[in-house]
Parts: sequence; C-alpha cells; structure tokens
Amino acid sequence: MLFCHSSILITYLKEKYPTIHYMKKGLFTLLYTFVAFPFLFSQGEMNNLALEANPFLCKPGVTNKSPGKGLSIDYTYNPEFKMRPTNVESASEVQANQRFSSKIKLPLINSQRVKFLLGFKYAFERYHFEDINPENYALFQRLNEAKLKDTESAAYLIVPINHKYYTSFRLSASFRGDYGSFLTTRSDYATYRAAGMFGIKKSDDLEYGVGVYFAKNIQQTSIYPFGFLNWTFNDRWGLEAAIPVSIKMRRNLNENNLLLFGVDYSSQNYTLHVNDAIHIAQQEKQLFHYRRASMEISTSWMNKMKGWVWMQYKVGYYVNLNSEARNLTDDLTYDLRPTGSIVGTVSFFLSPPKKYLK
Repeated sequence: MLFCHSSILITYLKEKYPTIHYMKKGLFTLLYTFVAFPFLFSQGEMNNLALEANPFLCKPGVTNKSPGKGLSIDYTYNPEFKMRPTNVESASEVQANQRFSSKIKLPLINSQRVKFLLGFKYAFERYHFEDINPENYALFQRLNEAKLKDTESAAYLIVPINHKYYTSFRLSASFRGDYGSFLTTRSDYATYRAAGMFGIKKSDDLEYGVGVYFAKNIQQTSIYPFGFLNWTFNDRWGLEAAIPVSIKMRRNLNENNLLLFGVDYSSQNYTLHVNDAIHIAQQEKQLFHYRRASMEISTSWMNKMKGWVWMQYKVGYYVNLNSEARNLTDDLTYDLRPTGSIVGTVSFFLSPPKKYLK
C-alpha cells in the first residue's frame, strides 16, 4: 500500500485502557521486525508531536491542524458491491465488507533533539458474500470464510536539523493474510516497508517536504517518491495533503470540532491459501495474493469529547481502481472488477494536549 495517510504518532497510553493487551502481544512481533532504519511517512501524528520550544530547532506542524492519534480504534463498514473476475460470466454479490483496526504509538525517547517511537497495529476484516458465481469459485469461497488479519510493528524517528528543517524515518513489518494465529512470522505473509522524509517548516502556517518510500512482499518490490503539504490559510480553512495518496481540505469549526473532506487512495493486500478444486484431491492449497485498491471520496467530522478523547465519523464512496488476485502457484492474474460502493467509518482515538508532550 502506498501508506501515508494523514496521521502518525504521539501520545501516551495509560494502563486503564482495555486494549493494552494488544501492545503486550505486539512486543513479540517487534522482536523480529525491528531493524535499524526507523521511518515516518504519514503527516498527521508527526506534525502533532510537539518539539520543545527552541529558537534553533524546527517544530513540525502547522496551526489548527487535525489532531494526532496515539491510540486509535476504528470500525469500517462497506456494504453491497459486486466482484467479477475476468474468467467468470456472472458477478458475485458481496453483502458487506467489515474492517476493525487498533493502533498504538509509544514514545521511547522524547528529548529536545530527537523523538523515537514504537508503533503496533492489529486489524482484521471479513467479506460476507450473498451470492458466489459460480458456486464453487475457490477464491471467493476462501474470501467468504477467512478472517483476513494484519499485524504490524513499526519504529519511528524524528530529528530536527535547525529552526527550519527536519527529517523523519520509519521502518515497519506487517503480516497480512488468512493465518489462524494472532501473530505469524511466515515470509509469504510479510510486507517490509521503509521511508525517509525531509521537511521544511516555512512558517507556523505552512510546511512541506519530500521523501522516498520502499516496500517489499512476496508479490513485488516497489519504490515511490512522495510529498506532503500542510497549509493553514486562516482561522477556519486549511489544506492537508500527502501526495499522491491523500488531499484533504480542512474546516475548523472551533477548537473541539473540525471537518476534513477530499480524496484518499485506499488499498488492502493479503496472502491467501486457497483450496482449488484442481488440487484438492492432492490436499494442496494454492497461494494467492489478493489486492483491492480504490479512491475514496469522503467527509470526516472530528469531535473532541473530553480531555484526550476524540471521536471521528466518516462517510464516503469507493471508486474502485486496480483490484486483482494473483495465483502465485500457477502464475495467473485475475482482474476482479469490483463495483463502486459507499463506506462509513467510526473511530475512537486519544490525542493529548501539547503541554503533556513538553
């Protein structure tokens, strides 16, 4: 995935929050995923990771920007769309696609000249088919029965250079697919990512930068340039862009409420082990790489409930792009042609006031 959604980092988590067990289990993932090139790509949380005031050090972020997320829990519901592979005459109907995601970022070093954090993620999604055509189509049968998981560990580093320039880096490893356990170390599920970024803080209302993103999985190796722009026009309006994957206009209603509306690139990638009818007599499973990509046009409302606690409500529409399944065993690719559909997300997240980060 081109992953640079507007949000990366900050905050502390107290033990009173029930999802802390995800962090404990995520520590095992960290042991085999941590190497020495931490990265930072998404802008939202990075820009809200306040650096201590110092006339000689850059302080990333712009005024009135959307709040960063230290702990977040998201639920997404995507109802009623169709998928039809190129080798099948009739489309299969998906009643709903449901996604759950939980993330946490923990600061290990929070000094004046460097910020170093660890991040953990646990997510899963389910497809609920109403009608599969033909009835024994193996790929959709597997999607209908599988719980597709995504566990990830990441390391982040932010280093200001002077009053105007700063750098940030990230390294992560995620394991996505139909494995049964909570965690896995199998290479066929793995995706490794790294990125580095150079940022320029032009003023309190304008910052921008460029970077390079690298990803490698069983399917391919990718390298992409990217850029970002955060620009506050006035007390009410601003722009938050992570190019080429997200462009959002921001409307600040007051200090506790804001709206974001625009477009995002969205994708899901998983490894599946499919019981193909041709191989089932030999008790073999074929290895598939499944990818669904779309452009999401959406509007979000962020509301500060109390203290650190925020809620976000988002509604949008998926314009489906390049979605496919690749049979890695037989080296065949199937264009899945999903139709467009509406999507809604409800998020709970914690974002501490900047005074707690000093």
